[in-house]
Amino acid sequence: MRLRPRTLATKFVLIVALGAVLPLVLIGLWLTRSAQRSGTELLRNQLEHAAQAIASQIDSRWSLRSGEVQLLADNSVAATVVAGTVVTAADSAYLLQLARSLVGGIPSFTYVDGTGAERWSFAVPFERGAAPRTFSVERPVSIDGRAAGTLRARVSLASLLAPELSQALVPGATLTVLDARGTPLTGTFDSLDLSSPESARRMGWEVASRSATAAPLRVIVAAPVSPYVTPFERAAKLGVGLLLVVALVALGLSVALSTRITRSLQRMADAASAVAAGDLQRTIDETADDEIGRVARAFNAMTDSLRRTLGELAGQRALAAVGEFAASLSHEVRNSLTAVRIDLQHARRHLPSDDPDARLVARALDSVRRLDATVSGALRVARSGHVTKARVDLHAILRRAMRSAEPSFVESGAILEPLNDPRSLDLEGDSAALEQLFLNLLINAAQASPRDGRTRVEIEIAESHVTVRVVDAGEGIQASSLSELGIPFRTTKERGTGLGLPIARRIALAHGGELGFQSAEGVGTTVFVRLPITKASPVRRDGAIV
Repeated sequence: MRLRPRTLATKFVLIVALGAVLPLVLIGLWLTRSAQRSGTELLRNQLEHAAQAIASQIDSRWSLRSGEVQLLADNSVAATVVAGTVVTAADSAYLLQLARSLVGGIPSFTYVDGTGAERWSFAVPFERGAAPRTFSVERPVSIDGRAAGTLRARVSLASLLAPELSQALVPGATLTVLDARGTPLTGTFDSLDLSSPESARRMGWEVASRSATAAPLRVIVAAPVSPYVTPFERAAKLGVGLLLVVALVALGLSVALSTRITRSLQRMADAASAVAAGDLQRTIDETADDEIGRVARAFNAMTDSLRRTLGELAGQRALAAVGEFAASLSHEVRNSLTAVRIDLQHARRHLPSDDPDARLVARALDSVRRLDATVSGALRVARSGHVTKARVDLHAILRRAMRSAEPSFVESGAILEPLNDPRSLDLEGDSAALEQLFLNLLINAAQASPRDGRTRVEIEIAESHVTVRVVDAGEGIQASSLSELGIPFRTTKERGTGLGLPIARRIALAHGGELGFQSAEGVGTTVFVRLPITKASPVRRDGAIV
């Protein structure tokens, strides 16, 4: 089973750890190993350079020593000595003088005849332990081009090594010189196997060797690795420590920053979960100007839009439910009106035509027919949004609506001014629905007007539309509440339903018009209805078309 980070902050930290901290750690390890290799390589190069320099120095001095050895081998006295003849005092004095002149480089030598017997030798007397390190060199002694014996000379190693030899050596290094048989002439390596550089390296030493070109010697320079590499390792460890500090600081900063960044995202996730659970009032702070702030603003805008949409959807569902209830109610009302109409018609048939009560019955029948048409038309528009249009007189519709609204004004003690505009305007519309629209507006004005407050109806005719304004003298509406006018079930009245204005707006929209509001606190409210007219719509003044 694979483990995956569950939070975004953990993912950010892992990204930083894998993308930055881990490479820094690997670089630190590489620096440590590289410092060791670099120090060892530099020590090896210096040792090889020192071995080469010492070997070259031995070769340059060996030419003199080789000539001296050759001088001891190529002289007539040496030939006389190895020939087996009697060595005279003069011959001995000559050889002794020659030996003393060469004693700095050749402290001892011996002449051996063809049988291997020593014929004459010389050695400088040294105190015990003070004898110089020497190596053996042999030269043939010839008589008439034929080897008759051998010169065995001991050459001083010190004569081949310059006093400034230490300048060629690496500090802490040890020099060993081997003769032709591999015998160490100087230096002590009791615990090292100089013939195996790998063995010496395993013991912490680095070895470099060079053989002299002319002299029968081999130079070995060795030095312990640890003292030479330690400064490099110390510097590498210091660098690794700094890298680790930087890595830890980077990791700490990444944790802090990722926590800070993801804290806002966590709040958004919590808010989103709350919204998903139904809490549409949850919002997020929008203080940041970065992408997170933009997401927060978009989230708040989304929840606000969702609240409005759900509110509208709830209102529409409520309206649909009210519409179904109203349809059932209207059915019952119309049944009752039908029964009333039948009774009134039956009563009118039994009354004489000149009876004053006959006029009352006729007026009651007219009111019943108008009420039935109004209920049917208004409900049809409220439910379907469609109207059955016919040629109607707007002025007559307003007069009927004002007459029906008079009881409301009487009840509130307000005054409804008469319609002074004598003009009539024919429109295409539903007479009952339009009458219901203006009746709702007038009733609202009556309920909003104070005692003795006046309400008037104004008509303004333009080229393409007519505007009807209902102006009251009430307390007015706050600016913040204007946007809620016309929303289903939103009302400030104790016994209001909040359906009058929505139905009025729907009737206006069904006629291709619009419903709007203008209000100022302490001044009053103006509700206007704008309806379209055509060029063929006649405007009449006193019964004549103008």
